Amino acid sequence: MGVVEETRQVVQDFIAPELREMRGILGGIDKRLDSMDKRLDSVDKRLDSQDKRLGLHEEAVRARFDNIIQRLETIQQSFAFDKRLSNLEADKQRSA
Repeated sequence: MGVVEETRQVVQDFIAPELREMRGILGGIDKRLDSMDKRLDSVDKRLDSQDKRLGLHEEAVRARFDNIIQRLETIQQSFAFDKRLSNLEADKQRSA
């Protein structure tokens, strides 16, 4: 046997099976990564959906809060008006 044939035999007997095994392992890893990528896409879509729902709830809460603030301001103005009216009535009674 020549050096070339011996080298070829070593490659076929030892290196080629190892390379095939590594190729199989890498193929399995690639499939797992694809599966993980799909799951992450699914999670991303669900998070986007939740984000939209939270945005809608935030808008509703903000609208209710604004409504409450408006009502409180109206009540505050009403009390101020009642106080001024009471002061006018008290002034009228003092001057009479």
